[in-house]
Amino acid sequence: MRFGIAGFLGLIVPGAGHLYVGRRRDALLFLIPTTAIVGILVGTYLAVGWIGVLKFLVTPGVLPVLAVVNIAIAVWRILAALDGVRLETPTGRSMGLAVVALAALVVAPHLVAGRLIASTDDFLNSFFSAAPVEEPGATPEPEPSDPEPTNSPVVDHRKRSAWSLSDGELMPTPTPTPTPAPRGPYGGGGGTGSLPELGAAVYWDAPGAIPWGNDGRFDLLLLGSDAGSDRWSRRMDVMLVVEIDVATGNVAMIGLPRNLRNAPLPPGFARDAVACGCLTGLLNEVYVEATARHPDRWPGTGAIKGIGAVRGVVSELTGRPIDAVLVADLIGVIRVVDAMGGIDIYVPTAVSDDHYPDPIRGSIDLYIKAGQQHMDGRIALAYARSRHGSSDYARMARQQTLLLAIRDQLGPAMILSAPDLFAAAKRTAWTDLPRDSLPALVELFGKAASGSVKHLRIVPPTYSTYLTAAEIARIQKDIAKLLGTVPPPTPSPSPSASPTPDPSASGSADPSGSPSGSPSGSPSPSPPLTPAPSASSTPAPTPALTPSPTPTPAPTPSATPGPTPTASPSAAPT
Repeated sequence: MRFGIAGFLGLIVPGAGHLYVGRRRDALLFLIPTTAIVGILVGTYLAVGWIGVLKFLVTPGVLPVLAVVNIAIAVWRILAALDGVRLETPTGRSMGLAVVALAALVVAPHLVAGRLIASTDDFLNSFFSAAPVEEPGATPEPEPSDPEPTNSPVVDHRKRSAWSLSDGELMPTPTPTPTPAPRGPYGGGGGTGSLPELGAAVYWDAPGAIPWGNDGRFDLLLLGSDAGSDRWSRRMDVMLVVEIDVATGNVAMIGLPRNLRNAPLPPGFARDAVACGCLTGLLNEVYVEATARHPDRWPGTGAIKGIGAVRGVVSELTGRPIDAVLVADLIGVIRVVDAMGGIDIYVPTAVSDDHYPDPIRGSIDLYIKAGQQHMDGRIALAYARSRHGSSDYARMARQQTLLLAIRDQLGPAMILSAPDLFAAAKRTAWTDLPRDSLPALVELFGKAASGSVKHLRIVPPTYSTYLTAAEIARIQKDIAKLLGTVPPPTPSPSPSASPTPDPSASGSADPSGSPSGSPSGSPSPSPPLTPAPSASSTPAPTPALTPSPTPTPAPTPSATPGPTPTASPSAAPT
């Protein structure tokens, strides 16, 4: 029995088995390194906390070393146990106990730790931008696997269209329209709609280890890219600027609807090539504009060209310097939420959609009941994506609710699921941030986890769908008020040509309608816009952001047509 107890103690604390059998001098040889390692870990935690420990772990080069250390510790524990019992006589029962203890206390935990370390390092290396080398072309569309069928009562698959596919099949990617002949300095190419190659460098200057400017704020542009059977290439149907105050961790979310028209183009050949200096189509067409319609007007290659164009236009519209971009396939939501075991969301109003384009089953009838719901990945995606039964603006609120719910549910309890989460997100998300910026981001996101969250949605009736110079100035003023910053200077008059006119005199554009295939032309009048819901996207109210003590003006926006704007009342953030 002494054999089994000594071996068990040696596996738990190297050297403890030696003490049990009276071999004190040998025990010191194993206890001193063990005590030193434990002391370093405890001292580090007390000095810098969990955030400091995590910052160290995600520093480039640390995880591979940690993988070797994990193996060395496992070997050390086994050697300590074997040396502690080598002078003892084993019995059948004690040998069985030792084998079970070895498997449960050493092999299993170190295998789990090794898998976590390897999956984390692999995901981070693929997710973050690599050092600038050459710009690769777009890669084939990642092929998502069909999630497990759900028995949830909140989705009713009662009707399927003639073109829907059987379970397990993927929606086909339509063939892109041929690109026009190159006319600008950048040439053609691109337009396949694929995400950039993971780890690809970007043509703009990627931020460094501290990925924000001297204004003390980190501006991240979140893009949800969507593709389906009724469209080719990609549409950025989710556009959300998330700004974090570096000093306080307070968060502001600025939602941009997909159907804004006449968005200002960034300085360069693309803006010079258009009389109004603006995008006459919908805002979510910028990616298509840069990769397929006029790829010769935009720098970059393939999908990087398109994402860069979206980044530039959003920066011009909001008056905010975009520090980084994170783009994800909406299909990735299914994988990630399922890897989390589902997600809990309070649904204030039932969601009904007679023609929801399910990415696997095609057109279906969708119904999500009001109240507290536990959603799997497919339902969560439908909740964030459906618009036929409401409006683009209600959809924006649901998207922000989903993002906050994911943020709230991710935590220490999810660490054992981290390898599955990383596997789910791989090849469905990409960022231009370099890997060496991650330690600074960990510290910033640690603050944001407990910071306040405020929302501003650029939606009617507060804002017009048709942008003029005055409207853009008002949007930028309200964003600055929300953030506590100084708005950009008033734009000067632009070329004489006018952008797409606002048909408000005879009706407004339907916010839930599909984008036109042509970038030009005025839309037909349609019924008045439905105001956005007044309910907050989160059940509880959120406190105000703390203004930055030293405001810094944002970059000067591009010139857009229209008279010099006058002061307008600011929109109260929801």
